[in-house]
Amino acid sequence: MVIQKYKLKEKRFKIVLLIVLILIMNITAQAQTLSLEQCIDTALIYNRNIKLSQQDVDISTEKNKEIRGNLLPKLNGIADYRYYTDLPYQLMPAAAFGGPEGTYKEVQFGVPQSLNANLQLAVPIFNSTALNAIKSTRIATELSEIQKTKTDEDVVLEVSNAYYNAQILLTQITFLDSNIINTGKLVKTTTLLNEQQIAKGTDVDRLKLQLEQVTTQRSTVFSQYQQVLNALKFLMGKPISDPIEVLLNEKSIVETNFQSQITTDMLLIDKKIEFNNSELSGIRNLRLPSLSAYGVYGTTGFGTTGSNSFFNFHPIGYVGAQLSVPLFNGRVTQHKIAGKKIEIIKSNIQKEIVTEKSKLDLKNAEMQYALATRNITMVSSQTDLAKKIYDNTVLQNQQGVANITDLLLADNALRETQQNYLVALINLRRAELEYKRVTGNLITIKK
Repeated sequence: MVIQKYKLKEKRFKIVLLIVLILIMNITAQAQTLSLEQCIDTALIYNRNIKLSQQDVDISTEKNKEIRGNLLPKLNGIADYRYYTDLPYQLMPAAAFGGPEGTYKEVQFGVPQSLNANLQLAVPIFNSTALNAIKSTRIATELSEIQKTKTDEDVVLEVSNAYYNAQILLTQITFLDSNIINTGKLVKTTTLLNEQQIAKGTDVDRLKLQLEQVTTQRSTVFSQYQQVLNALKFLMGKPISDPIEVLLNEKSIVETNFQSQITTDMLLIDKKIEFNNSELSGIRNLRLPSLSAYGVYGTTGFGTTGSNSFFNFHPIGYVGAQLSVPLFNGRVTQHKIAGKKIEIIKSNIQKEIVTEKSKLDLKNAEMQYALATRNITMVSSQTDLAKKIYDNTVLQNQQGVANITDLLLADNALRETQQNYLVALINLRRAELEYKRVTGNLITIKK
């Protein structure tokens, strides 16, 4: 009777387990399983921060084209119509009209209406300020491109962290699922032994309590896993409603024989120094003269109103050159030069800081990765040993050699080593990312 009841419960358990597996398989089939590389590639295209950074690059490019346009000839059409309610006066010598010498007479010249329609062409010949501005905007464009690369690296770092967190949580869920199955089997076995008055009722209750605790922990970790997936989808620029899954971590240690490259931080500080030097050169060029040529061609019309009204047009054209020489502007240029030199000194100090910090970060990253590699190997073997001890304790319990306390201790030891493995895995992933960052290998881009 007891055996039949046990078989009935076992049959029901298998049915429930089968239904759960079918549901999980349906969910997994609908969700798209992505590798880390696929997530990074998607993020580099659709991440919103990267799109904003690309807009800054485009703005800098258009600004450079705008500055280049200052050296091109300018052609303007000018029209000017005037109607004088009072004609302007001129002073004429009175002697011209037979008057006394040394005296003048007011005379109004012209007609009430005038119309000028001209084409004006201006051609810059030499303008050192405009030439240097072109160079500065080109450097600014290169600076924005490096900043774009920096944004790409930040996104890669965030996506990698989110992906690794999801992998670690998925690994933890796998551990918990295994613990739930093992504890469930123990509950059934102990319940059967209790019905046969071989095991105590308190043993069954302790195992049921542990099963509920592990089940609750599994629900919490699964919720955290879904939150991390949502964060990953946000970083990738995907809709939150899109179902995705990450690959279960199988390879704990990755190859890290990276060739050290110039980091983006170093490229940024070097380009900023180059930009400041270009601006300093531009400020100094404010002292140089500028030369431009111009030409005007058009027509001028004069007319009057009344009974003898007329409007006659006459051609006009001339060419010329303009030289502008700065003489004194209140020492403004001198103070600008002094301020820009201070900025350059400041940038050089910042470069020294970045250089030394890069060396320090590289040294620490190498040490952290070496330590994390040793730890993951050691903890992995400890987990295997704890699993072996647990399986042997379960077998001994079934044979009546080990009691329920020994079994719970072995189970707790197994879960503790699993938790230690997760911590070691987190440290390893962080060390890998940091090692990639300090060696300039987060993304493969020509710099």
